[in-house]
Formats: sequence, C-alpha cells, structure tokens
Amino acid sequence: MKKIIVLSLLIFLSSFYYQNIKANDYLTYQEITSEHSGVKMLEKYSNSDYDKYYKKIKKRRFWGWRTYVAYENEKTYFTKETLYVIENQGESAIIETFSFQSKEQIKKQYSATGTIGMDISGKAYGFKLGLEEQLKFSMTATKTTTVEEEFEIKVYVDPMTKLVVTIQGEGKVSNGVAKYFRFFKNVKKGGWEIFVITTEYYSLTKVKIDET
Repeated sequence: MKKIIVLSLLIFLSSFYYQNIKANDYLTYQEITSEHSGVKMLEKYSNSDYDKYYKKIKKRRFWGWRTYVAYENEKTYFTKETLYVIENQGESAIIETFSFQSKEQIKKQYSATGTIGMDISGKAYGFKLGLEEQLKFSMTATKTTTVEEEFEIKVYVDPMTKLVVTIQGEGKVSNGVAKYFRFFKNVKKGGWEIFVITTEYYSLTKVKIDET
C-alpha cells in the first residue's frame, strides 16, 4: 500500500508562480472539489438543471439581462496540474533541483454556455453586454504583477519513494443562468460562471512506493 510520508513544502504562488490566465483555463484543471456537497460547476449542468433554473427567471424586461444565481461564492479546492513525478527505485537518494520564476497572475476566469457571449479580445476577459454588472453579488479580483525573479530549491528523493510536484489552490465559484431581452423578446440565454482564485501554491509530496 502506498503511504504519504511527508508534505514537504508549500510555496504560495501569489509571490512565485507565473500564469497568464485566459477565459475557461480552469476547465482544464485536473480536479476541482467544493467545500459543500451538491455544488455543481457549470460544465456539469444537465438539461434538467437548465430547465429548472430558466423557470426561476419569470419576468421579462424591455431591454437587458435577467439572471438567476444557482451557487454564490462557493469555496472550492483544486489541483491545477502535476508538474513532475519522480520515482526512485534505487538504493541511494536522488537530489533534484527545481527552478521557478515569477511573472504575472490574473485571478478571475469566466465560462459561458448557450448564446451568452464572451469577450476575449485584448486583456479584458469577461461576458459581453454587461452581464457581470447585472449579477446581484460582489466578486472582485485583481491582476497581480510581481518583479521577475528566479529561485531554486533542492529536494532529496529517498530510496523507494516517489516525489509528486503539483500546483494546488483554493478559489470561489459562482454560476447560474441568464436571459437577454430586446423589446421584451428573449434573444440570448445560457449559463454563466465566474471562478476566482484566492490562493495557489506548489505542493511537493513524497509517497512510499509499494514494494509488493
């Protein structure tokens, strides 16, 4: 049986990790889980979910958005990606040196389905036609710019152990549905989602290799 024997290092990426995030990048993360059971990400919505939430939007309007919020600022945990997996099946330790570089980080990401438009021109990612301004809650995020610097760390991979280096973190997700009206006619509709990263870090974990 594999056994986790040490969680050796957490390095917060607000200072050290670089990433230029575009809309929908979080949909490629290895794993996203929520603090509360029952929370659904937009990509997991079923047809019945859409039907149920659209019924929550009863009023039409002459011009503009009507929205419904299904989940609001729900805390999430994610594994973004696995960077390295190093197995040492020998009899002596292996010394691994890792080099990291800091750059720029954008923390807010968006996703949309149906006919809701996404504005991905330039650096101003978001929804078209002012949808975000119509949502009845606060969900802010900033772009963090740090001075470029590079640093190295050395890690000993013991005999019969495996080193796994991942990017993990926490965030908040809100999603729901929306309809856009022109002259009281529903001309656009779909699902929307905003994902905000609150923290990211490197996780270096040593795992005992099963010898059986």
